Amino acid sequence: MRVPVILTCAVCAAAGAFASYPGKIVFTSDRDGNHDIYIMEGDGSDVVRLTSDDAYEDQPALSPDGELVVFVSNRDGNNELYVVGADGKGLRRLTDTLYPELDPSFSPDGKWVIFTSMAGGDKDIWRLNIETGETEELVAGEGDQFMGRAAADGALVYIEDGGNDDVILLEDGVRRNLSRSPGIDTMASFSADGRVIYFTSNRAGNYDLFAVKRDGSGVREVIALESLEGRASASPDGQYLSITSDKDGDLEIYVISPEGGVVEQLTENECQDYEPFWSK
Repeated sequence: MRVPVILTCAVCAAAGAFASYPGKIVFTSDRDGNHDIYIMEGDGSDVVRLTSDDAYEDQPALSPDGELVVFVSNRDGNNELYVVGADGKGLRRLTDTLYPELDPSFSPDGKWVIFTSMAGGDKDIWRLNIETGETEELVAGEGDQFMGRAAADGALVYIEDGGNDDVILLEDGVRRNLSRSPGIDTMASFSADGRVIYFTSNRAGNYDLFAVKRDGSGVREVIALESLEGRASASPDGQYLSITSDKDGDLEIYVISPEGGVVEQLTENECQDYEPFWSK
């Protein structure tokens, strides 16, 4: 049974006339007075609350088939990974450790959850089999490696802190640093076809959205809004990106084109709506 949306902040509704965008978007919102996980249609309509707990829950990601949502919750006293159906059913805990797990996302085949673990004292990237619970370390080294995202061909993009946050591409065992700036580059994600990597950077003085090709060429600013938060998430057809911005005073979810330019504002309220993740 789906948990009904509880609106406690003013005008918690999707904005605009609901243009036709594919798939569904999961996101975090405090519209009920607490940070919980929500899901909505790609056009911003039919918002449904998936979690209803006093804990802090965030960082949601949809599976490639749109059937499952993985997220982080501290409901048991520590940041652990949980999964729930996109219909709000079947909630279960994936990890049970003494250290935090963060930044979950599904592998493109839907069999694994890629996540950040602090089991080794710093941040490293692991994966967990969604059915068996088997875990495997993917990336470790000096400093922190975190926020991993996988492409269909097995490439992995992540952030590495070696004194400064940089975007790293791991492809066929070869590590490539895609950052060409003294600024902070973070929150990287792949385009729908895996050819482009989007990331947030303060290299221009404010946190804006940039794009780079996988070979490190063609770096460009996609859009410059005030304080972009969270990574861009591509629509299933690759024609749009969902982002978070506080350009109107609080965090809201927008749809933009990969070339830049705001297409539509999906949420409009006095709450904080952020961390959108788009899937079919």
